[in-house]
Amino acid sequence: MKKAYAATLCNGEGYLPGVEALGGSLRASGTKEPMVLMVTPEVRPITRGRLVDQGWDVREVEPIANPNPTTQQMLPRFGAAYTKLRAWQLVDFDKVVLLDADTVVLKNVDDLFERPEIAAAPDFFLPDRFSSGVMVLEPEEAKFERMIQALSAGDSYDGGDQGFLNTFFEGWYAMPVEHRLPVGYNMAHFIYQFMRAHSSAWEKLQHEVKIVHYLVQKPWRARSTLSGASEVWWDAYFAVHPEKSKDWRNRLHEMEDWSFDMLSHWIVG
Repeated sequence: MKKAYAATLCNGEGYLPGVEALGGSLRASGTKEPMVLMVTPEVRPITRGRLVDQGWDVREVEPIANPNPTTQQMLPRFGAAYTKLRAWQLVDFDKVVLLDADTVVLKNVDDLFERPEIAAAPDFFLPDRFSSGVMVLEPEEAKFERMIQALSAGDSYDGGDQGFLNTFFEGWYAMPVEHRLPVGYNMAHFIYQFMRAHSSAWEKLQHEVKIVHYLVQKPWRARSTLSGASEVWWDAYFAVHPEKSKDWRNRLHEMEDWSFDMLSHWIVG
C-alpha cells in the first residue's frame, strides 16, 4: 500500500508557519512516509523551495472556490478551504492522511493508515459530525468528480469543507467504530491547555494526545505567549527555525521581567 501525509497551502501564504511546524512535527514523530503539500499558484517559488528543503513534496493545484459566496464574504478563511478536496486526486497513493496546516503532531500516527475511508475524530461542537482537520481518505478521481458535482448544491452546515464533507459522507457517526478516531488524534488546543493545567487529568490522559489542532486562534498570529498549548506549537516551529528561537524567547523573558517589576512595585507601593 502506498501511503502519504498531505496538507494544503492556499489563499496566500498566511499558513506557511503552520505548514512548517506541521512538517517538522511529522518528521520528529519518526514517520518515514512521504509528505505531500498541495499549493495554489500564488505560493512563491522561494517559498516552495524552502518547503522542499524541509521534506515536502510540493505539488501545484488549482484552488476550488467556495460555492457559497455569502459564506466566503462572512468568513474569508473559507475562501479556498475546499481546495483540500484535491487530496482525493492524489491517486498515486492508496491511502492519505490529510492534516490541516494548523495541526501539530506530538506522537507517531502511522497507525492511521490502517483505518478505512472516511476516518476522522468528532467535531468538538457537533460530536455526531466529524472534524475535517484530520482525515484518513482513499484517493479516487471518480470520487473527486462526484464531489465537484455535489458542490453545486452548496450544502454545508458551516459554510466550509467540513460541513460539505459531512454531507458527502453522510452517516459517518453510524459507521463501524474504525471510522471514528479517538479525540487524541485531533484535540482542540483549548482542551489540551485545560488538561495540562489540571495535573490529575493530565497524568491520566496525556499519553492519548497525538495531534493538537489550533482552532480559530493561530499561535503564529498571537505571539504574546509561548506557554501551554502555544508552547507545543512554538517548539515545533523553532525546531524548523532554530535561528528564530532566541529572539522570541528573549522577548518572553522581557515580558516576564516587566510583569514581575510591575507586581513588585504594586506590592511595595
